[in-house]
Amino acid sequence: MKDKDRENALDLGTWLGRRQAFSLVAGRCSAADAQCLRELRESRKYKLAGLTWEECCKQRAGIGRSTADEIIRNLDEFGPDYFVMTQVTGISAKEYRRIHGSVSHHALLCAGEEIPIAVENAPRLVAAVEALRREAANAPAAASDTAAEAARCFARAERAAQTALAEFDKLRLMPLDLGDRMRLQSAIGETAGKLALLDIQVKI
Repeated sequence: MKDKDRENALDLGTWLGRRQAFSLVAGRCSAADAQCLRELRESRKYKLAGLTWEECCKQRAGIGRSTADEIIRNLDEFGPDYFVMTQVTGISAKEYRRIHGSVSHHALLCAGEEIPIAVENAPRLVAAVEALRREAANAPAAASDTAAEAARCFARAERAAQTALAEFDKLRLMPLDLGDRMRLQSAIGETAGKLALLDIQVKI
């Protein structure tokens, strides 16, 4: 076994050992658990154990594939704050989506007050979520739907941009050959050009 394969196998064993009794339902896990699941699925290290993703979820994580995929989708859409919120308030993904526009910089904004999203603020967060639920229920449906969709788009775009920048920076630090360096420059230039065009279109 190559050193890299041995390292990956050890990582897989450590992760699966820690998560032997995952026993979670969608949205009732910690952000760290969700990030572990996402890393495991994206790295495909479960294949080192001769498992498919579905088999890994059932046999090693103790949850169904659809549940694992839902947890990862929630992480991708909402970020880590969602998992703290659902742990302390019991809010569902559907409900969280409606108030997601009130979440910013790891805090929940309600009635002009910013409440840090942390377990120790559970009572305040529960009260704020209930108030925001009532507010959302009374808001015009079209406006609420538009705001929710805009919040989702902003969240996805911001995370995608941060990921792309991080990957470009990672490539910049690699000992690339001339062809790959030219490819990197071209990709950065093309991305910058598209962003500049979007900026112009937004201002019009």
